[in-house]
Amino acid sequence: MNEIILSITITGRKYGYITWRKKDDPEVRALLGKTENINLDVGDKKSTRKRIDWKRRRIGITYTITRNLSTNVTSYVLSKSKRGGFRLFFT
Repeated sequence: MNEIILSITITGRKYGYITWRKKDDPEVRALLGKTENINLDVGDKKSTRKRIDWKRRRIGITYTITRNLSTNVTSYVLSKSKRGGFRLFFT
């Protein structure tokens, strides 16, 4: 698996999280592996180290990014990058 598309929730937008449902756990684990931290490029910004909260099914990306998103943006696309980290786009 090279990418996963996740819906942006109201809470995720408000507090700055990538979140997923329990039913998406197998896909997210297949993409991210069993690691606790990932290097993540968010949009055009360079890679930053982000912690994965597996218990709460979320990755914090800061609310300054998510609150500034247009209301037309409804999902995240999380994918592997060629440099070994991950990339996040909004659709």
